[in-house]
Amino acid sequence: MHRRFIAHVKHNVVGYIALFAALGGTSYAAVSLTPGSVTNRALARGAVTHTKLAANSVDGANIVNGTVTKADLAAGTLADLANGSKGAAGGKAGRDATGPAGPVGPAGRAGADGSASIIARARATASVTAPHGATTSVPVDSGTWNQDPGDVDLVTGSVTIKTPSACTGSFGNSLILQVDGAPATFAVAPTAPPSGTVSMPIAVMAVMEPSSSTTHHLTASLANSCTKAGEDFGISDLKVDIVKFH
Repeated sequence: MHRRFIAHVKHNVVGYIALFAALGGTSYAAVSLTPGSVTNRALARGAVTHTKLAANSVDGANIVNGTVTKADLAAGTLADLANGSKGAAGGKAGRDATGPAGPVGPAGRAGADGSASIIARARATASVTAPHGATTSVPVDSGTWNQDPGDVDLVTGSVTIKTPSACTGSFGNSLILQVDGAPATFAVAPTAPPSGTVSMPIAVMAVMEPSSSTTHHLTASLANSCTKAGEDFGISDLKVDIVKFH
């Protein structure tokens, strides 16, 4: 009988020590727990209940892995026997403060002078009739100007055109402006409305900067490719400006 009791205690010594510590050696332990009522197997699977541990302050995992301390044995300091307690939620991460603004950079250098001016004005000296099937010169005055090296000159303007009553077998009629004898830009000579008068713009063209001072001369003519008699254009109020950029 004594050998069996000693063997039983030996095999359940961890359980007895833990239970006695948990119950604080009270009379509850002496009265409620009889030898063999709580085994190591019960402790290992977390089967210790409120009935067997009055304070419910020790869970099975603590007993099995040997982490029970004196502080743990105070009532309410360990988690529920089955699940364990959750830790408190972590705090929200802080946000770095915005750094100070950097210094203002130095001001950039001033841009180049972009001034422009009209350096020549060429005007028609008279109204001109341009008959069918021919190219007719349109005289202008003040069509000569000087271009300095490094300057870009623009040619622009407008012209008033009287359209014929009809234009047979033709298209592409136009007023041509020549610079130094070479075609440079134009204004369309329309055929509609018939026997009407229209103001047409001259397409802007550039005379690129020369390497040395250069004198230019402007001339004008109208090319009429209509094929029948009476299909003539009238030219008046030709205005051409030369604009200098430097």
